[in-house]
Amino acid sequence: MSRAQVQDAEKTEREYRIKPELVPQNAIDFITTFEINRSVKWLQEVGDNGASIEAKFKYKGQRHSVEFTTDGVLEDVEIVIGIGDVPEGTRQEIISYFIQEFDYFKVEKIQAQYNNTVKEIINRTAKKLVASTLIPHYEVVAKTRNSGKKSMRYEVLFDEKGAFISRSQVSIRRDNILRF
Repeated sequence: MSRAQVQDAEKTEREYRIKPELVPQNAIDFITTFEINRSVKWLQEVGDNGASIEAKFKYKGQRHSVEFTTDGVLEDVEIVIGIGDVPEGTRQEIISYFIQEFDYFKVEKIQAQYNNTVKEIINRTAKKLVASTLIPHYEVVAKTRNSGKKSMRYEVLFDEKGAFISRSQVSIRRDNILRF
């Protein structure tokens, strides 16, 4: 029996750009600790689990996504990383999972996700967060396929050692409306 032989949840999210005036002040205050030279993209994310506010920006050459509740309470910090940034043992566990579960896979994005230690994140400035000893989970978005089936995109969450936690099928909204 495979590790993930459970019913896959389907993840449907939509993001809408919002003006900084609509963002709670405590969320803005946390983001200002990053001392970003470029503008921050503020988004309202609406999904199966409700709504949240997200700040997206580049800091020290890495793309960051910081998610808050609609009241401005920090939920998690995600940093886009490369496969080579994942520790060797963890990387092997993650690859082993995909080899076992799918005939074909292509990793599209990996994020170090700091949500299991939100209390510690809140007590740090952004500079200390990036250089800290906080232990991330790894969120991997991969395009997959099994023989005889169409390809599917999954978001798979692993712990710091590469052990499988959960996976969701990513649903991409497709419509036939021509947008200008």
